[in-house]
Parts: sequence; structure tokens; C-alpha cells
Amino acid sequence: MLPGDFRDQFLAASPDGRLVLTIFQGQIIGITPTQWDQFVAELEEKLTAPSITLQQLRRVAFAGYTEVVLDKQGRIQLPAHLRKSGKLERDVVLAGVGRCFEIWDKERFEALLEQSSEDVSAELARADIKLPF
Repeated sequence: MLPGDFRDQFLAASPDGRLVLTIFQGQIIGITPTQWDQFVAELEEKLTAPSITLQQLRRVAFAGYTEVVLDKQGRIQLPAHLRKSGKLERDVVLAGVGRCFEIWDKERFEALLEQSSEDVSAELARADIKLPF
């Protein structure tokens, strides 16, 4: 079930309640159909000779593509191939990540939170991004 704020955000962008789910970096990603279409258009337009790694990313993302519709309670049905690819067991975590959300197995997400983070301050500085905290 999508929390109310996520549901409202996605319904504003996709009033019919359609969402696209796919796999990216081993996680289930949820975006709007418009975001998916933009992604596909950029891949086709800008990647004329993609590396093997980008070809694999495209292959996994396209193979994982599933369109779902939110029900009246804001729930979505996760297809078996995504549950398997996302390594979902019993309990899941829905994490908002900017303009999309990720669906994680709860134990894997908790393990991620316990990992020490590498210092990314230099990379952020090169991109001229200032943390708000």
C-alpha cells in the first residue's frame, strides 16, 4: 500500500492510477508512465553506442517493466517476477527516493541502513550540490 503522500504525488502525475514498476540495481522501482516514456526516449535518443553495462541496465529495466494500477486503498499487486528479482520475502519497505519510490525487502533495507556510508562530499561539491542539513 502506498502511503497517502506518495499516492497523492503519483495520482497528480497519473490520475488514472497507473504506475510503472521495474528493476534497477536489484530493487523494485516505481515511477509514472510519463517518467518511463521519458526514460525510454532518452535511451533511444542519447545512447547511440551504449556500453555493455548500459545495455545490461536497459535489458534488465525493460524485462522488469510492469504496469500496475493503484486500487482505491492505494495498493498495488507485485508480480511474481518482480518479487523474485527484488528478493522480497515477507515484509517490505517502501522508500521514497526523489521522484520515484523503491520497494525493498525489510531485512535487506535494515541491513543497508546499518552500513557505514562512504563520504560523498567531494562528489557533491563537484556537482555543486549543497546538502540542506
